[in-house]
Amino acid sequence: MTKGSLKAIWSAAASGIIAFLSSLLTALQGEHSGFETITAGQWVTATLALFVAVAGTGTVTYQVRNRQPTDAT
Repeated sequence: MTKGSLKAIWSAAASGIIAFLSSLLTALQGEHSGFETITAGQWVTATLALFVAVAGTGTVTYQVRNRQPTDAT
């Protein structure tokens, strides 16, 4: 694996986890909250947020090249 692909994988995983947890946090807000109160539609929304974040961030990050180190001498 190249440095660029590892960067893309890490970026995609981190973004996907953040998007998924953010969607779940939104669904869990309220007076009567808990995992049993989350509807099927809210689970679908959280899962879609995960996939969109992983696919979008991974693809974009992989396309951006790393800067080449410059000689500091």
